[in-house]
Amino acid sequence: MKRALCVILALVFCMSILSACGEKETSGKNFAAAVTSLPATFDPQIASSDTEKTIALNCFDTLLRPDENGEMQCLAAESYTVSGDGLVYTFKIRDGLKYFTPAKTKTFIEEKGGEVPQNVTAYDFAFGIIRGILPETQAADFPLLANIKNAEAVHNGEVDKQALGVSATDERTLVITLQKADANFLFSLSQAISAPCNEQFFNLTGGRYGLEQKYSVFSGAFYVSGVSAEKSVTISKNGEYKGENPAVPNAVTFYLNKDLEQVASKIKKGNYDCAFLDSTSAKNVGGKATATSLTDITYSLVFNFAQERFSSINLRKGLVSAIDFSSISEINASGIVAPDYILSGKKASNSGVNSAEFNVNGARQYLTNALKELGVSTLDINIICTKENEKLAKNIINSWQKHVGVELNGNVSVLEKNDFDKALGKKEFDIAIYPVSVSSSDAKALMSVFASDSKDNFIGYSSEEYDRILADLTASPTQENLSYAQSFLIENAIVTPLYFDSRYFVCAEGVSGIYFVQDTSNVYFRNGRKQ
Repeated sequence: MKRALCVILALVFCMSILSACGEKETSGKNFAAAVTSLPATFDPQIASSDTEKTIALNCFDTLLRPDENGEMQCLAAESYTVSGDGLVYTFKIRDGLKYFTPAKTKTFIEEKGGEVPQNVTAYDFAFGIIRGILPETQAADFPLLANIKNAEAVHNGEVDKQALGVSATDERTLVITLQKADANFLFSLSQAISAPCNEQFFNLTGGRYGLEQKYSVFSGAFYVSGVSAEKSVTISKNGEYKGENPAVPNAVTFYLNKDLEQVASKIKKGNYDCAFLDSTSAKNVGGKATATSLTDITYSLVFNFAQERFSSINLRKGLVSAIDFSSISEINASGIVAPDYILSGKKASNSGVNSAEFNVNGARQYLTNALKELGVSTLDINIICTKENEKLAKNIINSWQKHVGVELNGNVSVLEKNDFDKALGKKEFDIAIYPVSVSSSDAKALMSVFASDSKDNFIGYSSEEYDRILADLTASPTQENLSYAQSFLIENAIVTPLYFDSRYFVCAEGVSGIYFVQDTSNVYFRNGRKQ
């Protein structure tokens, strides 16, 4: 049974229309994609951000890939069989698959006295998958492989890797045995963590595999051809590729640009070919671009923990409990994790999450206690937001004024996006309505934002208890643990989800053939064309 993926194909015009207009579709173009983060590694086994995974899946051939219609297709695998009990998968690797070794990598290999990798074999796939399971790899997507026989025990250091249900019986035959039947397992084998890895070359790099172009070899339709520090990464067509899905574009350059309004403008002008944008920016790209939604943003009420007063749970819970959620139409989020996040390869949900509740009497008691704790008679609270959330912020202020009396003076500051980001960065705010999201579709990554040592922890929250909860979620990424982590943040008024919003995958006018898998945000460029 194949995984039902929601895959969106960015198609613009059909060939008949182009012919009627006297235009010709051309291919072999250079593409420009805007991204909010650049890859820290080209190692597919440890790829964690959407950009890292997208580059890996365009530069490495996994056993399978989802096509434009969401159907799982053979890629490096020529064919496969599944045993009657659904436990044993046997893959036949295509004959003639080769590694592409960039010039810088060849120089490195020669200096080390090694051998340039040649054929892509079943042994490489076995080694790559085993690497994804080993504890020292610290692979973010290990849960995708956790159902392989003895994977959990090996990952926990309880048994040797020889016990894994992964083996190559010859250069073209790979056998994988599962603990239990899993209809979603083919999806796992289409992801970056399941890419091949040449063991000899890996050992030659001495722990630096994938950290730079010279420590990388590639098996896919593209290879990493250029890196401009803090600016861009370029992947180019692999002219030596002998696989099933050769690249149409000559190259794709990923440009770092976090200014989404500027990105939208560049797409409209044709400087960029595609990007993920928020709903506000997506409206500005023009009617001839194509845009498809991906709901993975949770606008939330967050406190600035750099202010000592917000360490008071009485103050936080008093403010949150005084919000009449039912009277504010914009509020509809049922948890912190938005609908298009995934957990262990499956859609995450908010079942079992305890949402914040409106409680006037409770709010008054919390705030009375907070005033005593802080030794003040009144509280001045300012909410910062961008223009699209001005009405929502004012509704929250109105709810406070209506239900908790004169002890609380609320105010709203509406800021431009750049000023809003600066205020967050400098911790110059009381409360913010903030779009909580990360550059990954993994729900664990979203929850990790609020870890004490996270570089993305923009509110400055620190809690040993939450860190333990997060560690449990990382070690055992179950829906129960995810719900518990969300409930902890909500019940302690650390994060109060307000509403979900969408990013949009936008392609410029005339761009076709680029598609993304909505369950993962991975973008496939191999069939990209533009007029």
